[in-house]
Amino acid sequence: MESRESPEKSPLLLVDVCPGLVGEVAALLRDSRPGDPIADSISGLPFHGICRNYVLTTPEGTPSPWVIALEREAETVFLLGVDPSQSVVTWVDVLDGRDPPPAVPL
Repeated sequence: MESRESPEKSPLLLVDVCPGLVGEVAALLRDSRPGDPIADSISGLPFHGICRNYVLTTPEGTPSPWVIALEREAETVFLLGVDPSQSVVTWVDVLDGRDPPPAVPL
């Protein structure tokens, strides 16, 4: 499968590349997990590229033992990989049919 990655230190934030996605994920997190600080951290996550249709916010291969499912109208629309500390989103899987953002020249 195609892998489109950025360098280890990305100059872009996820919100620069996917502002709509960031807004939706943050809103759904706030609704489903009130008070969870992950919702407030979404806009500050770096963009590390697209790999196998996942939007990466950490380098590929970062451990993500926890998964958060976000639903809209009883349908799962996003899956979020979360690091072992359960405080950092490492990837976003978009399940609502939209395409991931295109490769971004860095």
